[in-house]
Amino acid sequence: MLPLTLGIGSLLLWLWRRLHVYRIDKAGITLWSGRAVPWSKVRNFQFRKRMGEAGPRITRVDIQFEIGRGFIAPGWLCNGDEVVQAFRDGVRHGLPTGRMRSNYTQRR
Repeated sequence: MLPLTLGIGSLLLWLWRRLHVYRIDKAGITLWSGRAVPWSKVRNFQFRKRMGEAGPRITRVDIQFEIGRGFIAPGWLCNGDEVVQAFRDGVRHGLPTGRMRSNYTQRR
């Protein structure tokens, strides 16, 4: 009996995982794919929040680079709030103030 996705689902999940943020440090962001992106290459980011008091405050951080994108899912991590705070600190210290732009979106 063949799986319903014929193995394509596993490949898509593996490719999607490569967009997850692996490490945040003073030099920039490192993705699971091994790609290191300096703070100067971060173009935009968006914090997604839940409506009301249900669950964690921020549910996802979408990051857009000059080439490509990545994201942080704090709810999937045991120290998710610390990772989001490290991202905020990195953006605050790594980007020029004229380029800082964030958007908050509430999920329904």
